[in-house]
Amino acid sequence: MATTLRRPIHFLVRGDMFNPRFQWIFNWTNQIPIYRQKDGIANLRKNASSFDLTYRKLAEGEAVLIFPEAKSFLEKKMRPIQRGTAHLAFGTLPYLKGGEKLMVVPVGVNFTEPRLPGTDVVVRFGDPFASMDGSREDREAIDAFTSILSTSMDPLIIQVRDELEKNYDVLASIYLRMIYENNPGADAHDGLQKIASSVNNLDPNGNVFQVTNGILASFRKFKNSEPIYYPDLIVMNKVGLLMLALFKILWLIAGGWIWRVVRNFIFKKIKADTFQGPTTVGVFMIVMPLTTIILLIIFLIAGVPLYYLLIWLVVMWLGTLIRPSLKIILNLLTLNGDLKLKLKNEIIELRSFIEKQ
Repeated sequence: MATTLRRPIHFLVRGDMFNPRFQWIFNWTNQIPIYRQKDGIANLRKNASSFDLTYRKLAEGEAVLIFPEAKSFLEKKMRPIQRGTAHLAFGTLPYLKGGEKLMVVPVGVNFTEPRLPGTDVVVRFGDPFASMDGSREDREAIDAFTSILSTSMDPLIIQVRDELEKNYDVLASIYLRMIYENNPGADAHDGLQKIASSVNNLDPNGNVFQVTNGILASFRKFKNSEPIYYPDLIVMNKVGLLMLALFKILWLIAGGWIWRVVRNFIFKKIKADTFQGPTTVGVFMIVMPLTTIILLIIFLIAGVPLYYLLIWLVVMWLGTLIRPSLKIILNLLTLNGDLKLKLKNEIIELRSFIEKQ
């Protein structure tokens, strides 16, 4: 959302994530803490100042992003919308100047696998609507607001039955990486909606499910299903995969290993997979610029020509353009020839199925 909108955004986030030692990071990234009952009475009292700040930001015309489902899970469906958004909207109304309206913009953020670097995300904005009049004590108005918001968000979110998510992921990845990228005029969200509808309604014993389940089963043997999110690499020849592997190795040697160590440390410390991706992105924004500055200082002190730093920056930039990890590339590079041909034919078959939808 922060990279999509061309305006600053303030974020309401879980208060238990806030640590006084890192307060500067939270302030820099416009994060506002919201505490829950299990965070303790002392912390709950802090919500008064957080809400007051939020009301003032909204009244000043700034944007505040909240997650109206109130709980975060990596699942492809919309959970019930909670009443907190209505409370926030109605709490802001007294802060508005005469005649001003509080506008609400529903947004759906749809992903394939956010824990993997470089996988796909599709953001769909809905039509804005003005908040109705009401108060935090008006239960009827709160329920009406929540119903409107839920109805507005429902078509913006790609929704797939839990047991079919992996089948959907196979098809969605083929669409986004092999069809949509070659057809920039297409509507990615509409394409994913058609795929989700097909998956939800297809015969579980039909050919599409047999093929997608076959692809998933092939990679489960390697105890790694991550390659399904990179179907363009599955069909790539070994020369192309070898070139990618060499570039990725060069990236690791040049300093990518630093990032891998940091990322693995984060994943070990943060067990909730919902927060692993966002935390990793946030840390990346700090670690990589800091690494560049440190290297620049070392080069200047050692008298090393600055063009070495420029070469390093180019290598690191090229390495980040290769989205899958070296592990995934090597897995595909070492596939048995017959298995690779089988997977390639199955992906081509699924691509044909998607193009006919």
